[in-house]
Amino acid sequence: MSSTRPPGAAAAVPTDCWYALATSAEVDRRLLAVRALGRPVLLFRTQAGGVVALEDRCAHRAYPLSAGALDDDTVRCGLCGFVYDSGGRCVSVPTQPRVPFGAHVAAYPTLERDGLVWAWLGEPGRARLHRVPELPWLTEPGWATVGGTAGIDAGFLLLHENFADVTQVPFVAPEIAPAALADAPPPLEVVVTETTVELGRTFPASPLPGWQAQMLGVADAQGATVQRAFFHSPAVWTDHWDVEHGAGTARMRFTQLVTPVDGRRSHLHWRVSRDFAIDDPAADERMHSMFGDYYERVQAAMETAQAVLDLDGPGREVNVAADVAALRVREIVRGMLADEGQAFARDQNRP
Repeated sequence: MSSTRPPGAAAAVPTDCWYALATSAEVDRRLLAVRALGRPVLLFRTQAGGVVALEDRCAHRAYPLSAGALDDDTVRCGLCGFVYDSGGRCVSVPTQPRVPFGAHVAAYPTLERDGLVWAWLGEPGRARLHRVPELPWLTEPGWATVGGTAGIDAGFLLLHENFADVTQVPFVAPEIAPAALADAPPPLEVVVTETTVELGRTFPASPLPGWQAQMLGVADAQGATVQRAFFHSPAVWTDHWDVEHGAGTARMRFTQLVTPVDGRRSHLHWRVSRDFAIDDPAADERMHSMFGDYYERVQAAMETAQAVLDLDGPGREVNVAADVAALRVREIVRGMLADEGQAFARDQNRP
């Protein structure tokens, strides 16, 4: 099957979505500047511990509020002295007693869950219609998690298409690929809703990767692998890998949190969680090293693909059965952009 490819990283990005802008640990009483969906965002905590997200640009002049100062729960611009409350309303101007009409900055709804700070940068009235995915393995007892963050010069859709196709893993990082991926994979079972994609398949028994067998203490063991993966939204892709071996079931969860910086750049929080060897610092170090290297390779591959799109534009593609989930993700994103009145034009990747 062949097609002319819609852009892998469209200039437009969906805004009606909860995006993870930071970890909970990163947001404190200091002013934290982040960038998402082509706009500057300021994050900080109130004295009561709540998270505030404001437009990071003074209403008076082009100056970032993050370069100012936090006073109680108000932010003072470091250039002109305008003061804003946690709702974005200007409450004080140093040069006159009355605040100018319309002096405010955008304030964005926030949620804090599973050790992450989420913000809604789209139409405010739609935030309550969308849910933040539940990722309990990131914080619940019985799991060990390693992870990292990366700024990637590639569009969010390129990343999701990569996550949707695990058959690429043996070529990107053969040393960590499970033996189950060495042969032609079993057929995918794909369930699609209006806004989500779920895929699953069961691999026949095969030898466990050496690192996993060592952590489980089951040398030369074989196990049948059950894979389930979920496109929750443009912000979240998760993978579940459960290996049933002679001594039980070993579960792993891969969490990829993608926040578009703009149409051609993304911020990635990646997490790898496991329910075995959970109190083993050496296992943590080994997992972080292995999968940190893997995500660096993914980054390099996606940046190369984005560079090709930027230089040559989209072109004809030949699709295979393993692409079915990625193609469904494209359709969902196209629909989201249409609902928001944005275009998913084929020429948006052209320089």
